[in-house]
Amino acid sequence: MDMADTPDDVRPSRPLSVRELDEEARNFRWNPSIPFKYWVRTADTLFLEARSYLGDGNYAKAYLLFLRHSALVFDHLAKHPKAKEPENKTALRPLLKRMPAVFKLMEEAKPHVDRAYEEWVKISAAQRDTRESKKPTSAYQRYAATDPALSWNASSRARLLDAGKHQELAVDLARKEIWRRDAARRATRQAGISDEEEQVRRSAGLWDNWDDRSSVAAPEITRYSEDKLRQDMEAARRLAAPGFGFDTTPEPDHNRHRPRPDSHSQTYHYPSISKPKTFDYDPEVYNRSREPSAPPPPRPSKESIHEPQPRPAGHPPPLIPRKELAQPPPYSTSSHELHADHIPELPPKIVEPDKPRAEKERTTFKPSAYLENGKPLRTVFLPDRLRRSFLDIAADNTRKNLEMCGILCGTLVNNALFISHLLIPEQKCTSDTCETEDETAMLEFCIDRDLLMLGWIHTHPTQTCFMSSRDLHTQAGYQVMMPESIAIVCAPRHTPSWGIFRLTDPPGLPHVLQCNHTDTFHQHSIDNIYTDAGNPPGHVYETSKLEFSVHDLRLGATTKQQR
Repeated sequence: MDMADTPDDVRPSRPLSVRELDEEARNFRWNPSIPFKYWVRTADTLFLEARSYLGDGNYAKAYLLFLRHSALVFDHLAKHPKAKEPENKTALRPLLKRMPAVFKLMEEAKPHVDRAYEEWVKISAAQRDTRESKKPTSAYQRYAATDPALSWNASSRARLLDAGKHQELAVDLARKEIWRRDAARRATRQAGISDEEEQVRRSAGLWDNWDDRSSVAAPEITRYSEDKLRQDMEAARRLAAPGFGFDTTPEPDHNRHRPRPDSHSQTYHYPSISKPKTFDYDPEVYNRSREPSAPPPPRPSKESIHEPQPRPAGHPPPLIPRKELAQPPPYSTSSHELHADHIPELPPKIVEPDKPRAEKERTTFKPSAYLENGKPLRTVFLPDRLRRSFLDIAADNTRKNLEMCGILCGTLVNNALFISHLLIPEQKCTSDTCETEDETAMLEFCIDRDLLMLGWIHTHPTQTCFMSSRDLHTQAGYQVMMPESIAIVCAPRHTPSWGIFRLTDPPGLPHVLQCNHTDTFHQHSIDNIYTDAGNPPGHVYETSKLEFSVHDLRLGATTKQQR
């Protein structure tokens, strides 16, 4: 479903209550047949997404994702039938150790969520008698009403923009934010912070502003018993929905994807908000507008400086005059002048006028498309040179008729996703398949750099450009919790030579999740199982202005290339 034609002058939607966020957080497809490693990736992705939204001041979305992370880790992964296998147990341990920090961050976000909802209710009640009650009428309003990333926030006002119409601004903001985060990471290492302390800061949510909050002690998470974990989880459940149980029983599918009405009324009373003007992005004007508005102090008068005469060749340079130490002004130390009665009065303090307090505003990019069930898809920006770089790396395998894959990693900024890293993992390749290996190294790489796994890219050296049954099951593991995840297929010997795909939802994703076939290639009973993700009509935009780096984790390979 394409929403690219939605106008820029839309208002933030009604904030969701804590109860509604709790219900939405638990509304995900849990399938224990999906390999454990994919669920571990999903848990890390949820945590990083939530922390990014928290840094953007998008408290409702952060709160929802922290809740979903908690439910996934504690209620599902810890009880997974394969959770006690040595490899899976090792992967689960850091997730459990991070839970206390997650609960703490939820506690920090909840007051903001409550405040936004309560203020909206007050404003709506005050205007109920003067304005006609309105329901969300357009398709955009109906879907935005269930997306907390687009909700109204009293403490952090949002300017909602269409990322497709403002690609230059979106990429410019992302580049600056990615640079800022990288600089913060480098600063911690230069400051001599140990790897252990760095990880604690990250897990405690202190990473983005570590230099401003360095005196805040991170919660102790090195020892955490299962009993204490259960106690905190119960506290988190009560925190999430006071008076309501945290039931993880899946809801019936027939109403699953319909927008939820308010618990008190099915009619929303939208407060009047001034209609924003059409936004035209000019980089120079935009940068100047972000600078302080106060004029700079006047320059002192410039003293005349005589032009130095050239020194004849062969003559020694003049002697450097001895530096005179600055002397304090003369003063008397007589007992008379030091007497308290004779202390000179302080000059009157110059009272400066109060500076106007700038309203805190953030930029939020609206979803560029929607799933078939109405769920929003955030915009994904893909460097247009990445595919060519991957094909160069895969050239040897292509000549040998062997497939090859890479992982697309990136960053969340202002509710849009930016692919900034191409990760080449250890892998086992055949003529028809490629399977990643050493999952731990991949996860450590992403966690160390706060990167989200946004999809994958692979070659079809002997086949055409399509999604095989094996590819569909791999894509389901990426897309089950991050709908924006994409699969790029490269078939260099055929036309078309490449494509960007995602599973339809429905029917594609639920069909694949319910498929129990274990053979490598098998037939599926439906046709509309996947679709194009590139824009138009999808949510992926290629851009020439987004840099990326290549990291090859294979033994003996070059570790990094900047593109």
